Amino acid sequence: MVDERSLAAVIVTFNRLEKLKRTIEHTLINRFDLVVVVNNASTDGTAEWLESLEDERLIVLHSEKNLGGAGGFSQGFNHVATELPEIQWLVCFDDDAWPELGAVTQFQELEIPSDVGSVAVAVYLPDGEQISEMNRPSVNPFWHLKKFVGTTLNGRKGFHVGDSDYHGNEVVEVDSSSFVGCFIRVENIRNGAIGLPRSELFIYADDIIYVLESRKAGFRHFFAPSIRFRHDCETLVNQQDVYRPLWKVYYTYRNRLELFRIASGFFYPFVLLIKVPSFFLKFRFYEKSEQRMFFSITARAVWDGIRRDFRKKHHEVLAFSKLKE
Repeated sequence: MVDERSLAAVIVTFNRLEKLKRTIEHTLINRFDLVVVVNNASTDGTAEWLESLEDERLIVLHSEKNLGGAGGFSQGFNHVATELPEIQWLVCFDDDAWPELGAVTQFQELEIPSDVGSVAVAVYLPDGEQISEMNRPSVNPFWHLKKFVGTTLNGRKGFHVGDSDYHGNEVVEVDSSSFVGCFIRVENIRNGAIGLPRSELFIYADDIIYVLESRKAGFRHFFAPSIRFRHDCETLVNQQDVYRPLWKVYYTYRNRLELFRIASGFFYPFVLLIKVPSFFLKFRFYEKSEQRMFFSITARAVWDGIRRDFRKKHHEVLAFSKLKE
């Protein structure tokens, strides 16, 4: 049943103008009420291009500095919640992702109970055929005994939704997903039931942490495979856990430890014993010339993650990584 929910898209961008152009094109041909773009202090002409657009639905927020994905989404969510009272739902995604034609209509046709706070979608690689593994929704195995056992036996496949779930039209209840195509009920932000994304995380895991915290607050999270997005992600190499530039390794592992703490609760010390060594073992996916720096960055990430120290500014991370943006 269609109830014409008011809907705003929230897109965060940083120095990927050509990809952003494609994302905006695909976004504007969908029936969004408003499109909010957070420009994270891009230096590649993004600001000028955005200001040249004339679509009346477009709202552009220019940040004075790069806030990362987490900070950008926090700013965008806050703008929708405080400045756009007519908007009931928002959907967020990166500048290298886009909704397929009809995504808004598919969302309008969903039956969404009042206790559902967010909805994940089916995210594919640009060819529209391969599932984007980094965007595959999951349940928290520490909250579901059967899934916990399945994870012990089958690893990642034990708690992520299966391929068969992508091919049906039935919604599946899950616990977490990425921000690519994540629909969020704005009223839960306005009334303080859930907060804003944690900007201090900068990038990575902020989205899963956000959805998990929403679940802990009592709101259900649906996976709706009938709604399709595409993601032109270059972060992973052949969908493996390889991050370049290397400074991204720091945020990945530091923030994952925070994610594991939230997800595992009492089991967190045991999770550390398994996951921390697995971080360092990723060295084998990097070039020999990168491995020494990889170990150094990973060690800093683990140290800060265990201590829950999120104070480092992005320029500090770049400095000890000896890399530029």
